[in-house]
Amino acid sequence: MGIRFRKTITIAPGIRINLSKSGVSATVGPKGATLGIGRGGVHANVGIPGSGIFYRKKLPIPWPGGTKKSGPAAGSPQADEGRNAAEEMNSTVQEIIDIHLRTLPPSAAPAYTPREYGEPVPGLPPAPFPLWLRGAVLAAALVLLYFTWGLSFIPWALWEGYIYYVRKKGHSLLLAEWEERKKAFEQEEARRAVRFEEALQLSGEKPEAALEAVISSIEWPRETHVSYQVDGTIAFLDVDLPEIEDMPQVVYGFSKRSGLTESPKSETQIRKDFARHVHGVAFLLLGEVFRTIPSITEIVLSGYTQKIQPSTGREEDQYLYSLRVHRDQWKDINFSALSDIDPVEAIGGFEIRRNMTKTGIFKTVEPFSL
Repeated sequence: MGIRFRKTITIAPGIRINLSKSGVSATVGPKGATLGIGRGGVHANVGIPGSGIFYRKKLPIPWPGGTKKSGPAAGSPQADEGRNAAEEMNSTVQEIIDIHLRTLPPSAAPAYTPREYGEPVPGLPPAPFPLWLRGAVLAAALVLLYFTWGLSFIPWALWEGYIYYVRKKGHSLLLAEWEERKKAFEQEEARRAVRFEEALQLSGEKPEAALEAVISSIEWPRETHVSYQVDGTIAFLDVDLPEIEDMPQVVYGFSKRSGLTESPKSETQIRKDFARHVHGVAFLLLGEVFRTIPSITEIVLSGYTQKIQPSTGREEDQYLYSLRVHRDQWKDINFSALSDIDPVEAIGGFEIRRNMTKTGIFKTVEPFSL
């Protein structure tokens, strides 16, 4: 809630996976050979990082929301690809829920992690004339072939050559704009890295600048607002949490008949996933701040969401939790066994204001004051 603090920053979503009210989409796989999965279908993306060579192809795997066709035969490469895609998608969605697993121990030296430029190299733009018109010209050339001894193919070749020239020229313009954006992105990344290192070196003198550098370097699965303030050795943070409607609400699978499928989660499971994720957000923030700013000995962190009030029709902030954590308490966490930690239980072990049922239903609380 920005009015409680001097500064608020906005963190852009990460590249690999995004949450939005229209659904969830992801890019899975190693750099240079990824599988893009979303409402638009399943696409294979193949490229050589840093070379500018990029190829994108839609895979013939049925996807919910598109035209239903009979699925690939069991045991075929397409079927194996479909099963792997479903497993990768579920695994990536679970990474969203278990965001606390990205937390590093206090002993880990802070370092800036550069972001990747996520925009693919532009391909050739579509032909400036519709396919039926080009087909008609070709048909006319074939009809006149007998009467012109093949000369009718000369204007057809010129026609196709002109179309290719226009597309190639358009591609050159798109590529030049893409390279300019990529260069600007890389220059900004270099500046961010320098600012990050400078801010950490001056964390004792300017802890708020260091705090901003730390928070800005975290990748979230959605655009996130974090408000912050430092008073002496205490850091105060408010984080804008996702809405429960933004959480992934389906489990991905594969069937021989329909290909890739979506099975809805139960409301209870969605609430539990939401509770695990929003507590994981607090867990990750605590870890990043404590490990990179030694002068901070205590963190007061509150998480809120926005709800429309039926009495006024206005959007208001509602706090789901507010906690106070000391550095000595944080050091008791076993960071070598994060997979065994339940972030809901871990956060509940600190001084906390929270009103939540066992099934993940939250009621509004009053946050700790500054």
